[in-house]
Amino acid sequence: MKKILLPALLAASLSACTVGTPGVSVGLGVGTGIGRHVGLGTSINIPVGLDKTKTTKGTDSDGIRISEEQIVTYFDAHGTPSNSAVKGGFHRQLISKRNNEYVVQDFYSDNSQKRTDPYVLSRNQLMQFRATPSNGSLTTYAYNGTVMQQQVFQNGKLVNAKY
Repeated sequence: MKKILLPALLAASLSACTVGTPGVSVGLGVGTGIGRHVGLGTSINIPVGLDKTKTTKGTDSDGIRISEEQIVTYFDAHGTPSNSAVKGGFHRQLISKRNNEYVVQDFYSDNSQKRTDPYVLSRNQLMQFRATPSNGSLTTYAYNGTVMQQQVFQNGKLVNAKY
């Protein structure tokens, strides 16, 4: 009995940790033996929540979790916010956050081509499709990748534009 107890515990310990699509979970089990080679038991899986495909940079005081290439929102072709990708629409990715400013970039959802270069928005502008930076430039690209317009803003006002 002692000879198989150690290998059985080792096998149970190693098989308790599993890696699945959503992440890592640990299984805890209890069982009993019914004879020499048959066992009966039950287990519970406890998710650990590890996802190696994303790197979390942090959480701001407003509760927005900032992770690499996190999609903030989707927009339909008319700029109306949507809960999921829409054919002919766009999506906005959060690149980083500094103080109360969010660096974002917009993309065409159909082909994942960039619609804008990265630009800075305030928190209340994140869900506005036609949002512009208070200070800085905004370059917008056509579906085929050519520059459509370049705008420069100072104190929330357009000071220069090329179309």
